[in-house]
Amino acid sequence: MTLDSLEKFIGFQGWSMFGITPFEKIRKNLKKHEKFFEEWIKKDYQADMDWLELMKKDRFHPERVLPGIKSVIVLGAVYSDSGAMVKRWRSDGGQPQPLHISSETREAQQMRHHRGVVARYARGKDYHKVLRKKLIELSDFLKSRYPQAQTYASVDSGPTADRALAEAAGLGFFGKNTCLINPPRGSYFFIASLMTDLELPETPEKPMPACGNCRKCIQNCPTGALAESGKLDARKCISYLTIENKGPIPVELRPKIGNRLFGCDACQACCPFNAVLPSEVLIGPLKPENGAGDSLDLKGILSIESDEEFAEKFAGTPLMRAKRRGLLRNACVAAGNSGNKELVSYLEALIRQESDEMLREHAGWAIDILNLNL
Repeated sequence: MTLDSLEKFIGFQGWSMFGITPFEKIRKNLKKHEKFFEEWIKKDYQADMDWLELMKKDRFHPERVLPGIKSVIVLGAVYSDSGAMVKRWRSDGGQPQPLHISSETREAQQMRHHRGVVARYARGKDYHKVLRKKLIELSDFLKSRYPQAQTYASVDSGPTADRALAEAAGLGFFGKNTCLINPPRGSYFFIASLMTDLELPETPEKPMPACGNCRKCIQNCPTGALAESGKLDARKCISYLTIENKGPIPVELRPKIGNRLFGCDACQACCPFNAVLPSEVLIGPLKPENGAGDSLDLKGILSIESDEEFAEKFAGTPLMRAKRRGLLRNACVAAGNSGNKELVSYLEALIRQESDEMLREHAGWAIDILNLNL
């Protein structure tokens, strides 16, 4: 199979970028990241995500999930529709020159006090399902030419170190915010990978810049979760606290969450590589108008009375990950930080109707904060 035929099919599917690398070439890279991961675990930075350590062997040893693996196709799909912007890159390969203020800043300025912000990646349909379907189509394309071929598809949920594979395949470099950054597309993109036992043509290597002395992501993290270069303390990370975390949000961190309802883009929004982004067409289901959108009315969230009502509103979107309990907890925190006294009655109604002690406590905290800000 030629690289040209693969590129045409991948382009037809709507992917923004791709790279192909032989498995033997990435063994060293995976070993480096495995050591980094072990050090991260020793610091307890994984919070209560114990499943990460349980998947360690498979994550960094893909031959365990696909014996005979020879090649990996790594693909990226942008999820941030930044609009038309002019690209201007430094001739020395350094950081791009920002021509516009961050679109995240504009969004924050436009948000009303009764709305909660949804992280960019979660505004459309659940990317796991959308992109996995495309990986299966790509796998079928390979098998139509090589019927005996074996493949293994991963979209950020299986036991696969997707970012490490993407780095090895030339899709980007690891930033100090732990995100993979791809000049000129920044870091607002999903990563998916398809392993195969076929020997596929390798894509040409591309020189990559680096963060250099820039520390904007570390300085702009609201909770100080970026403890050091390239290491994220999930126990403080707003994305973890509002999505993966099933318990209460620490009281001392609640004021720093602001009106973030689900996830956080702070360490990406301030990144110079995201200051100037090319205009790209998003894969249809990933567009905000096909999912939860960029923000949600806190009054509406606080009024969701059942799991069934929650599922009816958010089925097929990433917000299902938090479940009703988690999203209402987050809405209470956002309401407390809003300064909007109109939300007090909704919080009081939640306390009257809700038996869950964690939700009652978060609602009570929010009421106290709002009453203090008379």
